[in-house]
Amino acid sequence: TEAYDRGRKSAQYRRLESLAEYVLIAQDRMHVECYARQGEHWVLTEVSEPDGSFTLQSLAGTLRLRDIYERIEFPDAGR
Repeated sequence: TEAYDRGRKSAQYRRLESLAEYVLIAQDRMHVECYARQGEHWVLTEVSEPDGSFTLQSLAGTLRLRDIYERIEFPDAGR
């Protein structure tokens, strides 16, 4: 489903005038992509570090990757 989320589905969502932000959260590694509408364009913020964070303007809040992935153990974590 990741390919669909990044392709057709993402394009459809970004056409919605009411959509201000679109966030993709990886399930197999620590990585978040946040797309934010700025006028007619979309600005991408990517975060992959545990102490990294991103801001959701629509919620007036900042999220840290450490908090999002707090209870997640990745299969290759011991390698």
